Amino acid sequence: METENYVNQDLKKIARWATGNKIEFNNNKSKVLFISREKHDTREANIYLNYKRLDQNEEIKYLGIYLDSKFNFNAHIDHTVAKLITLINMLARTAKLQWGLGHKVLKTIYEGAVVPILTHGAPIWIEAIRKNKNLAKYKRIQRLINIKIAKAYQTISYDASCMIAGERPTLITIEQKVQTYMATKINNLEYDAPLEIRYWRNPAELATVHEVESGAMYTTEVYADGSKTGDSDGAAGIIFVNGKLVHGLKFKLHGHCSNNQAEQHQLKFKLHGHCSNNKAEQIVILKVLEKLE
Repeated sequence: METENYVNQDLKKIARWATGNKIEFNNNKSKVLFISREKHDTREANIYLNYKRLDQNEEIKYLGIYLDSKFNFNAHIDHTVAKLITLINMLARTAKLQWGLGHKVLKTIYEGAVVPILTHGAPIWIEAIRKNKNLAKYKRIQRLINIKIAKAYQTISYDASCMIAGERPTLITIEQKVQTYMATKINNLEYDAPLEIRYWRNPAELATVHEVESGAMYTTEVYADGSKTGDSDGAAGIIFVNGKLVHGLKFKLHGHCSNNQAEQHQLKFKLHGHCSNNKAEQIVILKVLEKLE
């Protein structure tokens, strides 16, 4: 193949450079991975290093990520699951239903040891975990550790285990890691980590909220509404100042978000953007209700 010729020529140059710099490559650890999207492509690549033909493998580990011949990252997910099952089995010896490691300790282990393994290199293989067969494997892992955290019985469902253990579903955790990476490393945006509860503002310091008075006139009025149909979730809102439309917004949220989340998020966006610019003292928020027949 033409590819073989290019690779062999490059490896000869690398070998000559290594010899000149007194570096010796380990031929036994050097492997070849032939990547092809074709279903039954079993071709072998004749690649040589120091005149020795390198072994061709179906998968190779590189920087903690397993690359396979189909480049679908199924092998990486399988290796990760096997590694975590071993870890969970070790925890099972000291985290029984009635005794052993407690809730707080197990949550710390999950967030400090399990999550980093689950999400390692996520921006690379994020599309693979969105496949149902791969996601089911990760859900099984999280369910097992959730059962230990919550001290629950084996019959509990995955969704219920997440609720009782107080942990986000694994797909949401992975997507959050990917979005943070894309925002900070690719788009160079600033990222503020969530505040710990001890640093939250005291409710007494927050703005006072009153019911809207019938017939009263307000300088700033915000109309907002949210809607969820199946996996589609979105919201919209508009701002009037002195009876004049000054701003409008509509957006779509991820399918796992609720109707309330859509409304709260867009209200936060509007109030923050408007108040920071106009220093409004009073704002009235009106919920748009659908007329029932």
